[in-house]
Amino acid sequence: MTAGGMIQALGMREVRGNIRAVIARVEEGETLVVLRDGQPMAVMLAFAEAQRWQQIERALSALHGLEIYPELARDTAELAPIVRRATRPSATAIRRLGDQSRDILAPLRTVGITDARLKLASILDEIETGRTLTIVSSGRFAATLVAPREFDRLRALERTVSWFRAAGLDLATADDAHVTAFVRDFGTRAIASDAAAG
Repeated sequence: MTAGGMIQALGMREVRGNIRAVIARVEEGETLVVLRDGQPMAVMLAFAEAQRWQQIERALSALHGLEIYPELARDTAELAPIVRRATRPSATAIRRLGDQSRDILAPLRTVGITDARLKLASILDEIETGRTLTIVSSGRFAATLVAPREFDRLRALERTVSWFRAAGLDLATADDAHVTAFVRDFGTRAIASDAAAG
């Protein structure tokens, strides 16, 4: 399940009262929004999904190091020129992107499942401020809580991630060398394609 999949909402009391079952659902791939007084306070992702997004953010940082900023594309049709560096973003746009919070990259903080149940209200307050938290169940990292705004940011990136995968680069597994090779090869293929068309 990715950030683009089905989402369920549960009230804080329901999460607290059935936390082991809720965590099991998340571990199986469900994404759950935790509500307090009807307002979304946190989004619960499987820990593996949170790790996937951390790797995607690292790959995007490698692209930034090559002066490629795919997050600035308004549509996937703009991604090819961005990757070829045919489209240059403004310094203001780059600065805005740099100022954007990336909560998913926060250092790992954990809480046991019992403490999560007992302290859920204060945990939700922390999550709202942009601090992520991973719930440990039976000795394993089970579910990660992120702020709804961070989840929305990740969901907005899903189309970009899909475009790169279709173009030959899986951002969720790519290291710096893969990113660099992809950009070099993408530019070479684009030049060859342009020459064949012309």
